[in-house]
Amino acid sequence: MPSRAKDAIQQISLDHELHTCPDCGYTDGFHVSFKKSKSSKNWNVILICPQCHKKYQIDWNVNLGK
Repeated sequence: MPSRAKDAIQQISLDHELHTCPDCGYTDGFHVSFKKSKSSKNWNVILICPQCHKKYQIDWNVNLGK
């Protein structure tokens, strides 16, 4: 299935706080999803804007166990 533009994950960096979507300006935070990283133990945290559905990766990683 071809990737749609809103499904592409954009890399962004944090300055102090991130609660506003850089794309559409939505100001009430993000949904969170997890994407398996190349490491077998870690998952990348992906932020998703509830309004425009744009996805952002900010170099947060978690270990979800097995």
